[in-house]
Amino acid sequence: MTTTKIKLLTPTDRTEEGPRLTYDRDRLTLEYDYQQDDGSLEWRKIVFGEVLAVEYRQGICCTADSIIGAREIRVSTNSTWLAEVLEPWQHAVGWHEWQEEQGGAARFRHFTVYFDDAACIDVISSSCNVE
Repeated sequence: MTTTKIKLLTPTDRTEEGPRLTYDRDRLTLEYDYQQDDGSLEWRKIVFGEVLAVEYRQGICCTADSIIGAREIRVSTNSTWLAEVLEPWQHAVGWHEWQEEQGGAARFRHFTVYFDDAACIDVISSSCNVE
């Protein structure tokens, strides 16, 4: 599996109320809070564009492969899950000229975010922006 990482300025391991997921058509906004040493909460957003699939697991159900560092998002370009999601997409719409002009199936990635003791979230999408 080919992987890279997106660095997070605010770690995911001190969340009290998050993560929160909001869907808007093919866009997913993941918000999470970080508890400061004084007890105050600081909120951060990660926005995924052109989302094809999302998997949310409670912390106790996360697999060992989903446990990653608190200051990173793992980006995979050839995971088993990515291939499973892209196969029906390719048959349904991926072969259209417009889809090919947008980058075809190669534009999609498998993103993983881990929230210590809270949840792990996997997303298949074409983009990930940390705000």
